[in-house]
Amino acid sequence: MSATRISSVALIALLGLGACIAAPPSSQEIQMVDAAGRNVMPASKAERDLAGQQDLLNQAKFWTNEYDKNPNEYETALKLSQVLRAIGSSPRSSEISAQALAMKPGDVELSLIYAQASLDQGKAEDAATALARAEAEGQNDWRFLSIIGVTMDSLDQHTPAQDYYTRALALSPNNPKILSNLGLSYALDGKPGLAEDTLRRAILLPDADSRVKQNLILVLGVQGKFDEAEKIAGNDLPKALIESNRDYFKSMLNASRTWDALRGAQN
Repeated sequence: MSATRISSVALIALLGLGACIAAPPSSQEIQMVDAAGRNVMPASKAERDLAGQQDLLNQAKFWTNEYDKNPNEYETALKLSQVLRAIGSSPRSSEISAQALAMKPGDVELSLIYAQASLDQGKAEDAATALARAEAEGQNDWRFLSIIGVTMDSLDQHTPAQDYYTRALALSPNNPKILSNLGLSYALDGKPGLAEDTLRRAILLPDADSRVKQNLILVLGVQGKFDEAEKIAGNDLPKALIESNRDYFKSMLNASRTWDALRGAQN
């Protein structure tokens, strides 16, 4: 047999061997490949909408998984920042929103969550810096103006804070959240009577939540109006207040503790 004949036979043999190696994948292999593809692909809109209906911990797991796939996606970074703050992980929330803001500076939604998470940690200066960069875009958003007010109060700039709350109320009249922050701002500014009037107005509104009620109780307590505070509290008196009762309110008359408590009641 000639060399040419031998090489041809060898080539045919190799091709045949190659065909054996490249046998069609099994159904199990196909499923594994499909699963791997799904693990790296972003969730669909329907899956994301469904995640929003879950409890906060499951939402956190879902958006953490999405963030691991693509940390540069806007919606993923925003949603994860929001849910992390909601479950008490403000440091991580501010970290993620800060990274997202580096790619989308001045974004109102990211600036809002970053500012809130920063305020949770007592970092009012960081919140103020981020809000200043987005202020031009946030002029028509009451949430944005209100959080600027909270930030100003945290920096002991109460008159400018009250101006921001007033502007926020012009966009969202009779908003109990804004009125609650405004009332606490008055209290911090040494105007307890005006604070009480504002919070009483807020508590009568249909959308007022338990926090508005607790803020009114707090303002009454620091004025020494113990009986009235307890009457308004009724069966909803927070556990900490129930345990200490009048002693709690009396302790609130200490100036430094009063200001810390009032600041903590905002945002």
